[in-house]
Amino acid sequence: MTNTKIRHPVLLAISAILAPFLGLCTVFALVVTVVQAWQEHAQSQWPLVTATVDQCGIRPTSTRQRHRYYIRCGLRYELGFEQLTARVYSASVPGREVAQYPPNQIDPLEDWVSAHPPGTPIGIRYDPSNHQRIVLAENDMPPRRGPKTPYNLKLLAAFGAGFLVVLTTLWLTRPPAGWQQKNPSVGLGDAGDTSLQTP
Repeated sequence: MTNTKIRHPVLLAISAILAPFLGLCTVFALVVTVVQAWQEHAQSQWPLVTATVDQCGIRPTSTRQRHRYYIRCGLRYELGFEQLTARVYSASVPGREVAQYPPNQIDPLEDWVSAHPPGTPIGIRYDPSNHQRIVLAENDMPPRRGPKTPYNLKLLAAFGAGFLVVLTTLWLTRPPAGWQQKNPSVGLGDAGDTSLQTP
């Protein structure tokens, strides 16, 4: 009788735990990427019109997250004889009183509001089926400027790469053929019993 040890049992156990987690993250990131890419493509085809800033300001969030702020900007625009108003919002950032990295995340929001006083023209696109549903034609509003799809693709690539690395690790550290665990009640994570029983 000879004893053969499992190659890297702790690494095998960690990989077995991470594989389903990273797999789910990859699937979720893929779904979000596809949905938002389709949404942004559809919005890019909406009709373009020039709106006028009514009033923009920085407001605290109404959620339980204290000391977070966002931009709320009211706009006026005309479609034929129709006078319309709508609002656009930014994502929220922490205020200066909160420890944060990078520091002073609210500064770009304040700069954007200062650059868009009442009466400022701004390009928007409106939904043909709902004229009060709008998006900025050039989404330069901080903190998340521009389309989200490039960021989503990077996140998807990161999760996908991690999942492939874990799958490769599982394949390289898999138990050899004919392996039988001496005590079935002991998991792979128990490095104290990693012997193989071979005739």
